[in-house]
Amino acid sequence: MNSRGFTLIELMITVTLFGLLLFVGVPLTQSWTNSGYQRDAAGLLKQGISRAKAIALRNQGKMQDTAPAAVLCRSGQSLKLYSLSGAIDCTATTQIWSSSLPNAAVIQTGGVDLACIAFNNRGFAVSSGSCTTSTIQVTAGSESSVDVPII
Repeated sequence: MNSRGFTLIELMITVTLFGLLLFVGVPLTQSWTNSGYQRDAAGLLKQGISRAKAIALRNQGKMQDTAPAAVLCRSGQSLKLYSLSGAIDCTATTQIWSSSLPNAAVIQTGGVDLACIAFNNRGFAVSSGSCTTSTIQVTAGSESSVDVPII
């Protein structure tokens, strides 16, 4: 008997091997994507902090001493940068810079979600309202946290 094609056993072995590869590969791929989201969020946060310091040093609002001259606010999964000429207002419409964070990224400081980071006219982080001056932790999925210092 001259048969062409695959037997049922050969097809079952092929499907089983393919399923095993998927079973092993999916968690590894998920770890790669979470790591990428985490690096993206940490990079955007560092960029936002650098821009906020630069705006604070320019001090366009003529803020004095330890009063905040610039603030980097987080609203949901977006970062927004504002130049200040008075009190901190993270709902102002005149933002200087904004960026969207990856949805999988969690940004916290001391176990609490980050609200804002304020800088005075010397480029130093100042504590004002809900704004933080401590190191920020960025996590995504089950990845260990990445610390982003405010220097």
